Amino acid sequence: MKHLSLFTTLLLLLLTILSQSPHSLSEKCNPQDKQALLSIKKAFKNDYYFASWKPDTDCCDWYIAKCDRTTNRITSLEIFDYNLSGPIPRAIADLPFLDTLVIHTTNISGPIPSDLGKLKNLKFLRLDHNHLSGPIPASLGQLKGLNSLFLDHNKLTGALPNGLAGLVGLRDLDVSYNSLCGRIPTGGILQKVDSSAYSNNKCLCGSPLPNCK
Repeated sequence: MKHLSLFTTLLLLLLTILSQSPHSLSEKCNPQDKQALLSIKKAFKNDYYFASWKPDTDCCDWYIAKCDRTTNRITSLEIFDYNLSGPIPRAIADLPFLDTLVIHTTNISGPIPSDLGKLKNLKFLRLDHNHLSGPIPASLGQLKGLNSLFLDHNKLTGALPNGLAGLVGLRDLDVSYNSLCGRIPTGGILQKVDSSAYSNNKCLCGSPLPNCK
């Protein structure tokens, strides 16, 4: 009886394995990352652009998304299409291993989500040439590993967050062609970049621009 019971158990296990699709057995993509990406697709409401993002396929093979070959976590997302509109989906903040986020040359509008400050591994953030509005969230100052920040050619308002001065690893910065105003915080790279990085704003002042009145 014991041998029969063991045989039955092994048979059931074998049938379970065989019933799974080859895809489910070979998929590398992390399930939490996959769910976040599918939420991003749903938010943009553009099935054509995200045509390869199908629930029954491996998200490590999806267009514009890249996986780390060792961890199989999503590390890069690069979105560029003038036909995309609506706000930046908050689900992007649910990709904790993201080190590169690019959203440029689109019709995306609305505020920059403060939740992006949760992406502690982010090194490269490019959100230029969109229609983003509102203030630059102070939470971006929490991205201590950030090397590059491009927010130019939007409709951003308010002052530059003081926290940007504390990003000691920041090497590239461009906030030109917005409606930013106020004194440029002192510290970090903020006084070292060319003044063109702040050009064509409403009333930014202080080094490297002329003194505030």
